[in-house]
Amino acid sequence: MLSRLLDGFYPRHCVGCGAFSQEAFCALCRDLLPRIHPPACSRCGAPMGELPECRHCRGDSYCFEQAVCVGVYQGPLRRALINLKFRRWLRAVEPLSALVVETLAHPHRAALREADGLVPVPIHPLRRAMRGFNQAEEIARVVSQQTGVPLWNRLLRRRVYRHPQVGLSGAQRWQNVQGVFEVVSPQQVQGRRILLLDDVFTTGSTFDACAEALKRAGAAEVMVLAIAREIETQRR
Repeated sequence: MLSRLLDGFYPRHCVGCGAFSQEAFCALCRDLLPRIHPPACSRCGAPMGELPECRHCRGDSYCFEQAVCVGVYQGPLRRALINLKFRRWLRAVEPLSALVVETLAHPHRAALREADGLVPVPIHPLRRAMRGFNQAEEIARVVSQQTGVPLWNRLLRRRVYRHPQVGLSGAQRWQNVQGVFEVVSPQQVQGRRILLLDDVFTTGSTFDACAEALKRAGAAEVMVLAIAREIETQRR
């Protein structure tokens, strides 16, 4: 009853295009979601098509073992993430989480489902206070509930405040996150397989910095799961 009453005063909108819609993604946006299907690069999660080598990460090495991305950072997926992150459309959490769960259900993603803990990439407390939430943590919470992978949302923290990555070059992004993250409970990760989750994989610098901190603390394996893959920005 409360939901229907609120809908009367505040009609629901598609999180992808803003059109009136009872569903979080309208039918058109759902059809246009730029999903990434195999074959995809195991290092950075980008679509490969028929190419023998990934042209996006160019064979670069990372501190994490593998990366999986739900879709390309464009179209309704990009707009949904922007609406969640910057316009606080928390209604986007549920459909974005559903896309992650669908991706994890694929037979090729068994290793990710068997992770010991799901760790959302943290944001600095100051930025969290300004935004009111961490979008990666909100999505990770729902994913954890639906997949059974334990949520370890207090395991990793961002100890240094830095300027946002948006607008930085590839090289600047890597420099901007060096030494930023630390593990709060090293004994919790020793010998464990960790699944990192964040909204966008651009150059992989943030994921790599998190994985480096986890590996220093003794993690046996770090895997990466991103909702969207930006495929235009080069690493260096």
